[in-house]
Order: sequence, then structure tokens, then C-alpha cells
Amino acid sequence: MPSEHAAAGPAGMKKKPALQVRQVWADNVEQEFRLIRAAVEHFPYVSMDTEFPGVIHRPAKHPAALTAAERYALIKSNVDALHLIQVGLTFAASPASPPALAFEINLREFDPRVHRHAPDSVRLLADSGLDLAAHRARGVDARSLAALLMSSGLVCNPEVVWVTFHSAYDFGYLVKLLMGRKLPKTMAEFLKYVRVYFGEVYDVKHVMRRCGGLYGGLERVAAALEVERAAGRCHQAGSDSVLTWDTFRRIRQLYFAKEGVEGCAGVLFGLELDDAKPAPAPAAACALRGSAKREKRNSPSPMYRPVPLVHRVAPELK
Repeated sequence: MPSEHAAAGPAGMKKKPALQVRQVWADNVEQEFRLIRAAVEHFPYVSMDTEFPGVIHRPAKHPAALTAAERYALIKSNVDALHLIQVGLTFAASPASPPALAFEINLREFDPRVHRHAPDSVRLLADSGLDLAAHRARGVDARSLAALLMSSGLVCNPEVVWVTFHSAYDFGYLVKLLMGRKLPKTMAEFLKYVRVYFGEVYDVKHVMRRCGGLYGGLERVAAALEVERAAGRCHQAGSDSVLTWDTFRRIRQLYFAKEGVEGCAGVLFGLELDDAKPAPAPAAACALRGSAKREKRNSPSPMYRPVPLVHRVAPELK
């Protein structure tokens, strides 16, 4: 993991080393997930981003006119038909902390020669540096990734807080991956799975609704807030997860210094249910987690700062 300080600069001031996004492939996935399991213990704030081959199903009416249920149906039709390409994860110690560690997990399933995709989106990913041939040759198998995630301490863990940007599709692909089948038929059921797998979630795009003057995509919002990209390139999942975290930190600092962001938790942008009460989460979704892992979670190390349970917000976020 990154050291606390780098060598002193010309003025004798110590600078933190530049963050590096760790590349995860089939040949090092076990090693990298050992680091991830260790990171969860000390850096329980996780920002996430994914890359996928665009969308192939589009709505018959203007997107702004869609209901939340119609948006979910559209998301489901695309996620069910397409393949995940990358998952980016960034870890931090607290809501105010800079990113400590970042990973970019490269999957192998997508092949543009045989699988459906949006050509413009895949071309954009290639122009942004994704080597899809390398993904097919060296990428992580999706089923292996699902098993590693389930045993990592990242999911089904109420001590982890997730931060994302416009993440209905991102969570759609991860829920599909973890379930090993197509997404649930209804939005209500999908949101139950998001809640049980990921617990406390902040979608920055939803948080922005309380920030006057902020609008647009991640790049535009980051630029408006004068947040620089700390590592990697745009449209790479690891780099975008880092930028998402730094953007969330700046928004929290500028707009929520007094009242906190607790009112924004648990809502995915575009799938808002203002009047709905949270439904019980599926009891069997996390059955793969062993008792040994649960016992380990109940005995944190001295450095570990536990995070409140689902539907509560960590004090530091207030």
C-alpha cells in the first residue's frame, strides 16, 4: 500500500507519492484480492465505476419523460444483453481522506466480434486506452470475479460505504455478476439486492441535486469544482473511480460542511422512489459468506474504524 510520504521536494517539503491504479488480470487476480481484503479492513470507504460496451436498447420517448420503473426496465434490457468490461475500485480511510489505493479489474467475456455492443462506445473505450484483445487473452473470468468479491469483505458488509457517480448501470452489472443471472424483473427487487450487497450507497449524481449550479457528467462536475484527475485517463474504470471519490470529497466539503449528506444515502440517480419505504433485503443473497469471515468482521483490528449499519450514515459524513 502507498507509503505516507515521498522524498522531500526542492523546498524540503514532503509530498505524497502519485496514486497508481493497480491493474488486475487473470494472472495476478488472487494476489490483488489479497490486497483488497486487507484494504477493506483499514479503508472502508470505496468508490466504484465500471466500463461496459454502451447501450443497444433506447427508449421510445425522451429519457426525461421516463418513470423510474421505465428507466429500470431500460437498464435491465441493456445489462441483460451486454457484458461487463472493467470494474474500478478506490479505497479511502474516511470521507475526508484522499484515495489510498485503486484497482482496475479487467474482465475477459466481451468480444466485439461476436457480442452485441454500441460501436461508438467501444471505439471510445479503445481510444481511451482499453486493449480489448488483451482483455480476451488475459482478463479475469466473470464467475471467478464474483466469487472473489463475495469473499473479499467488500459486499454484504455493512461496514463498507460505497460512493459512485450516476451508477444505476454500474450496480446493474455488479448485481448481475454477483447473482450469476439476469437482473430481477422489478426495480423494487433490484434495489433490494443493491441494498443487501452494497449497503450504504452515495450516488454523487443524486447528491448534486442539493448543490446549486452543479450539473452534467463526471468530467464536467470535476472541472467545475477544480478537481484534477489524480491517475489514469477518462473512460478507464480505475481512473474514473478515483475521480469520483475526489469529486465526492470536494462536494461534501463545499456543500455539506454543516448538515451532512445523510439525506442523500441509498438513492440511485434516475431510480428515485421518494415515497417508498425500504423493503426487506433478500435473505439468501449473501449466503456464500462463511462464518469465519463474519467472525473476523466482528473482531476489528486496533486500526480499524467501524462504520454504522445500513440505513445509517457514518458520523464523519455529517
